[in-house]
Amino acid sequence: MKAALPTPAFADISEGMTRHAEYVITPEVYEGFLATFGDRNPLHVDAERAHALDFAGPVMHGAIQNGFVSHFVGMVFPGDRSLLLSVELRYLKPCYLGDVLELTARVNQKSEPHQVILMNVVIENKTQGHTASNGRVQVKIPES
Repeated sequence: MKAALPTPAFADISEGMTRHAEYVITPEVYEGFLATFGDRNPLHVDAERAHALDFAGPVMHGAIQNGFVSHFVGMVFPGDRSLLLSVELRYLKPCYLGDVLELTARVNQKSEPHQVILMNVVIENKTQGHTASNGRVQVKIPES
């Protein structure tokens, strides 16, 4: 596992700044989610049930994408001193085991007095060629 990138100084972050990271819904991610949270809704674990509901296979939990957002904020951008305050994601299309996702975050707004940034987030499903989810995150970047 890679070490977290150092958090830039709040002053060095500008509106419009964009960062990307790639994630894969591996069997380890999927099994780890199931083991940790126990959500074994048949739509997520039973291929026959998923097919009966017109899905290509078991639909991955949307909360897995939230986990990728958490990793991104704490380990990629802004990095190791940031605090994720809120995540709002809209799940637009299903993701499946093995899908490759690209998370793009764009700094949309800075609040100087609170040392908080608001970023728009888009998660593209590179495997299926569509947007899996989009939303916003709010991140505090305390002074060092």
